[in-house]
Amino acid sequence: MTSFKSKLARLGPLPAERRGSAPLAPAPALARDAAAADDRASAPPPAPSAPPPVLCEADAVGAVPAAAGAVLAVAAPAEAARPRPAAPGAPAGGGARPSLDELRDRISRIVARGAPPTPRADPARGELPFHVEQTPGGPLYVSRTRSLAAARVGRAPLVAARDADPAMLALLALDPALAGCDVRRALFLDTETTGLAGGTGTVPFLIGLAWFDPGAASAGPLGEPSSDGFVMEQLLLRRLGEEEPILRRLAERLEGASMIITYNGKAFDMPLLRTRYVMNRLPPPPELPHLDLVHVARRIHKARLKTRTLIALEHDVLGRVRVGDVPGGEIVACYAHFLRTGDEEALLGVVEHNAADVLAMVALVGLYGEPLGSLAAGDLAGVAATLRRAGALERAAELADAAVERGGGAAARRARGDIAKARGDKARALSDYEALAAEIDDPAVRLELAKLYEHHVRAFARALDLADQGTAEPEPAQARRRARLRRKLDRATGGAAALALPFERAVAGGADGARPCAQPAAAPEREGREGKE
Repeated sequence: MTSFKSKLARLGPLPAERRGSAPLAPAPALARDAAAADDRASAPPPAPSAPPPVLCEADAVGAVPAAAGAVLAVAAPAEAARPRPAAPGAPAGGGARPSLDELRDRISRIVARGAPPTPRADPARGELPFHVEQTPGGPLYVSRTRSLAAARVGRAPLVAARDADPAMLALLALDPALAGCDVRRALFLDTETTGLAGGTGTVPFLIGLAWFDPGAASAGPLGEPSSDGFVMEQLLLRRLGEEEPILRRLAERLEGASMIITYNGKAFDMPLLRTRYVMNRLPPPPELPHLDLVHVARRIHKARLKTRTLIALEHDVLGRVRVGDVPGGEIVACYAHFLRTGDEEALLGVVEHNAADVLAMVALVGLYGEPLGSLAAGDLAGVAATLRRAGALERAAELADAAVERGGGAAARRARGDIAKARGDKARALSDYEALAAEIDDPAVRLELAKLYEHHVRAFARALDLADQGTAEPEPAQARRRARLRRKLDRATGGAAALALPFERAVAGGADGARPCAQPAAAPEREGREGKE
């Protein structure tokens, strides 16, 4: 077999040599170069840190062999040595692809270079009416104002809440524990939160508090005389994670109070605040008697108002209209904007909204504490009905009479009829129910009238007529009532016919000349036997 070296020796000169180019190296040198090229081709590729050398054009021309076989043998190592373009997305140095965490880190560094620093809001220096107090748990942002002695919410004076009757509030709330509380030491509370769903993810960022302060004997800071009034205090959460000072201040206020007054606080505010105490590893606040005005408002105003929100009560009961108020659905967005941008103007409306809610609760307590001289006739009917449920029948009757006299309408007559029935005054109840049935078409009223006609008047025909018109009972109960009334009516009419029959026979016999019935002659003997027995 012919060797590779002998084949190279028999090759003639290349065409480049005949064109006058530089002479090529002798065949043995080419053979050695080809062998070396084969060795380089079979060797492993160099490390990425030392890329393979790139042959220049002169080296490539000088290494071209004189025949096609030599060209293939020498060109393969040169082609392998030439650098190739990197694949899309691959690193330029030929290394491994970067990890996802490295890419995220690069992106965050790029974004951080272009984003401006987020300003930190300081409510004590900007437009918000807060000052900072340094506490062991951190900074506490507080706003505190004092109402004037003649301050009002609409037509209701705030000072009336100072003299509210706790016994009346206890009856309206159906909670006897409130009767022994001192209203002058009550704490009014309302919160603004980051959501309405509750749970551990909801945070109260603004807490509004109010309490009665009897004032001091000395004059005020500007020389004005001091007087009684309510103090409004608001606690603001500047940043999430700074709740401890707020919760500790709230616990101090609760410890000095005799009761809590909220609007829907039993279902929302107080459970949420207790959760925040647990989340911040703080002792829970004291449990105090709780007057939730939302339940009182539903009982008193249900016949007159379709909605019993605090703003609706403020408009329809207190007579005040809020202008430029922040809707409740936008409060969360306002606080999120404040946290993101530090724009204090976004919270101004929220702070005013919270203060208005707290003062509205103070005014409502003044109305409910003495309802006879402050509430409308329709609302007095609701108060009377609530007092009947609480068992205060004498006071309920007084308020029901006042509601009817002031034009309370059907609600007032219904309340007075129910109270009269509970007191045992069946004649008054029958009169009120008859007037009410002539005014409205109510199956419940017909039911009450049917009961009174059956058991009190014993007018079974009238009771049956009302039952046939329909009562507020299930159909089986209505059927039993009608059947019972028919039996009573049949017995009543049948007994009357039997008593009249002997008299008619006697009259008929006397007319014919026959002897009347001898039954009266036996009467004395029967009476005698009954006397012996």
